[in-house]
Amino acid sequence: MLDPRPGRTPAKAAPPTSIFSHQDCATLYMGNIDPYHHRAEMTARHTSNLLLARRPRGWGACLTATHHYSGDEWEQYCLLLARRHYGADQVQEIPARHGGDLGIEAFTFCGRAFQCYAPVEPLSTAERYEKQRDKLSTDLRKLGTKQKDLHRLLGDVKISNYVFLVPIFDSAQLVQHASIKAEEVRRKNLPFIAADFKVSIATDKSYAKERNEILERPSSLVDIVPTPPEVVSTWMEGNSQLADTALTKLAKLRLPARHANTYLEQLVNQFLDSENALARLREKYPDQWEAATGSKVRKERKLVLEYPPGSTNNAADVTSIVKSLKEELSRQAPALDDSFIDAMSWGSIADWLMRCPLDFDYSESN
Repeated sequence: MLDPRPGRTPAKAAPPTSIFSHQDCATLYMGNIDPYHHRAEMTARHTSNLLLARRPRGWGACLTATHHYSGDEWEQYCLLLARRHYGADQVQEIPARHGGDLGIEAFTFCGRAFQCYAPVEPLSTAERYEKQRDKLSTDLRKLGTKQKDLHRLLGDVKISNYVFLVPIFDSAQLVQHASIKAEEVRRKNLPFIAADFKVSIATDKSYAKERNEILERPSSLVDIVPTPPEVVSTWMEGNSQLADTALTKLAKLRLPARHANTYLEQLVNQFLDSENALARLREKYPDQWEAATGSKVRKERKLVLEYPPGSTNNAADVTSIVKSLKEELSRQAPALDDSFIDAMSWGSIADWLMRCPLDFDYSESN
């Protein structure tokens, strides 16, 4: 049977993420971070990786994932968007090494220039604006100070639109600054600058079709890295009470003790695999992370409805729950590949068995 314990109503539940879910929910196992640390401790540990946002309807203040790109990661992602949008043969990349660093990272033969910039987050809107403003000013200045090199590089191409690509754009002042700087560039009468030259601020939302195509690629967004057996053993020893809770429930399936232990070890293995993969997904594709973890929490809240007391009493029922969660994840996060969805679904079973949302009825017929 399921355990709808008091105090586990949606009104008291935390935001729908596997990282900060209700009670002492599973989080992740990376380095010396215990997957069952309390939410407050996790908040303190991960403030450097997340932005503070306020959730509606009584959820209160919580941390919301934002993408942390390195400069190279953001640049390569932006160039991939540009190639898909304009055509691979229409985009010329400009390597920063060996004569690069000319204020643009790439240009198209139809007159677009691209500069990509990802400051280290988290930042306030004011801090982000100042960093973006200074970077834009510095690189636009190079159009004049390095005009000879740029003229040789561009040939007969005239730049009409200088696209400043950033992960987060939330300041109207940056648009005003870009307009002022565009006017300054036009006044220099540079031979490779069009008379109607402008500077535009963009994020990957400006290339939504191309972004979705990238996310829907059949290749994995993040790889599932197998957790070493010794790590699984160490985790189970360090969380013996949780393991014992799960074993007590598995015993109701009439599994022999040695088989139950092996079964649980494999479940914990999937759990650690998936939580580590979710941590990487949060860093690289926070929207997909939120879709995946949200699906899991919604499924957990419906367990008592979909699998009422007396309906789950054998291993086949567990497989049925896994299949249902896989289908839900595939609908809500179609960019995730099968291996990720499989590991997360089985890992969720381990999480629910240890935390109590999932239980079984003993049956003499088993």
